[in-house]
Amino acid sequence: MPAPASPVLGHCRNCGHPRADRFCARCGQDSRDHSRELGDLLRDFVEHVLAFDLKSARSFWTLVAKPGQLTLDWAEGRRIQWVSPFRLYLGASFLFYVALWLSGLALLQIQATPMTLDALNAAGIPPHADGTPVYQFEPAMLVPPVPPLEVPPLTSQRLQSYADEAGMPKLAAIVQKILANPAQLNEAADVWMPRILFALVPLCACLFALFRARRPLLFLDHLTFALHLQGFIFLLAVAMMPVWYRTDHLAASIIPGLVILAYGTLAHRRAYGNALWLSALKVLVVLAIYLTLLLAGLFIVAVAALSLSFV
Repeated sequence: MPAPASPVLGHCRNCGHPRADRFCARCGQDSRDHSRELGDLLRDFVEHVLAFDLKSARSFWTLVAKPGQLTLDWAEGRRIQWVSPFRLYLGASFLFYVALWLSGLALLQIQATPMTLDALNAAGIPPHADGTPVYQFEPAMLVPPVPPLEVPPLTSQRLQSYADEAGMPKLAAIVQKILANPAQLNEAADVWMPRILFALVPLCACLFALFRARRPLLFLDHLTFALHLQGFIFLLAVAMMPVWYRTDHLAASIIPGLVILAYGTLAHRRAYGNALWLSALKVLVVLAIYLTLLLAGLFIVAVAALSLSFV
């Protein structure tokens, strides 16, 4: 016997085709009335723009708990239950920048640390005659904002002599300007960091594509893996922000790096089918290139932005 026909619920307001379900079979338009209350519109914004619904929650959980499973399912065509890799990346990056704003951490700062007498003797640096501290300057990422610092005269003279010896006489003035207004450096990092991270995703996909995998994969599969790996890094950074705000201990930087390496190894093994040691080696090489290019990009952006503002 023929199957009973689906009841017709009306006609599509867009194309006029008979509609038997919520979505039109011809043009796909949703039959729901969009003249609704503000709460419904906000819910649609969260679901469709930020991809935050039950599917996205399940996708985020699987991304964290089962490394590489999302990439494997996407490559093998099991996609309906998961959020697309690009939307997952956007959702994770949105959570990262919201958490960064709420935490008050600075993406990039120059920290000035007074050197102890033992450190000065070990480095062969004479102390200042007037007793003012000798500072050690070093860049730092994801740290509490440092207060403005007026460089003492003797430190300024020493900075200028180092800059002259290096053939960059303007460098000393740029460093002093950074220390006098640390937020200026962080503002440049805030603008360019998302663009640098987004540009590194296809680059990482190209690097993973250069390595041989046991499974036949297309470039889009490598891009999916890179998006998922970057999404996990965003989520891990969100979880680490309370720790970074309270301490700048070296372990707070080393442990996340080891977690990313371990996660990337397990994810690569599951998605690519390589041996564990081979996956670890490939991920280590890609992450080393990734981190080098990220730091180089931030350095170039910071120097360029401060040099332009200094002129």
